[in-house]
Amino acid sequence: MSLRIEPTGDALVLSLDRPKTKNALDRDLTRRLAEAVRTAEADPRVRGIVLTATGEETFASGGDLHEIARAVREGAGPSGVLDMYEDLVVLETCELPVVAAVQGDVYGGGCELLLLCDMVLVEAHTSLAFRHARMGLSPAWGGLTRLVERVGPIEAPRLLFSAEKIGAEEAARIGLVNEVVPKGTSRERALERIGRIAGGARAVIAAQKRALLAVRAAMRGDAIERERAIFAEVWGGPAHQAAIDAFFRRRG
Repeated sequence: MSLRIEPTGDALVLSLDRPKTKNALDRDLTRRLAEAVRTAEADPRVRGIVLTATGEETFASGGDLHEIARAVREGAGPSGVLDMYEDLVVLETCELPVVAAVQGDVYGGGCELLLLCDMVLVEAHTSLAFRHARMGLSPAWGGLTRLVERVGPIEAPRLLFSAEKIGAEEAARIGLVNEVVPKGTSRERALERIGRIAGGARAVIAAQKRALLAVRAAMRGDAIERERAIFAEVWGGPAHQAAIDAFFRRRG
């Protein structure tokens, strides 16, 4: 099972569980994630979702490179990766608050996953890196647009162009995450957040989330569509091919 689903108090805890791939995101996992979110949304007992992962080293390592490499080798276009957005964006569009409890490092598309959450709590030992450029790609799931929203037009180019790894404290300082918590406590703290949210009326919180989404949509215009077009432009190009080849050479 690539996704663990655990009702806990007022929350539904969803844990990415693909340890052999460092919790890489493939089509099966994103589909399961969307299904779990929609089921939770339909259950009036659930007041929020906690998104976390198993293990201590990695929260999410980005898109599944085995799946991506196979698509490139077969001459498939970028639609397989781009279409995963329809499942992932459910985290942002659902009416339940989604709190990410980050217990390990986050890379590439994993960072885009975090940006779809309403709140992000990271443990003090973790690091984050938008590694897309190192893989010869640009964000596919709205991560570029949302990164500019979160950290502004000064910090976003630094993180994207250099693929620089930053620590939890810096991530909080620039506004990429909400809070840094001690190692081993992110899940507990996220559940506490959901518990506090549950003190308000479910319908009111849902209305507020819809309003926030409407404001973001008005500000974004067609930014995400333009971002996805850039991903399609670089997909399968020389830099992308070279990055895939280098990755599998390192893996032996």
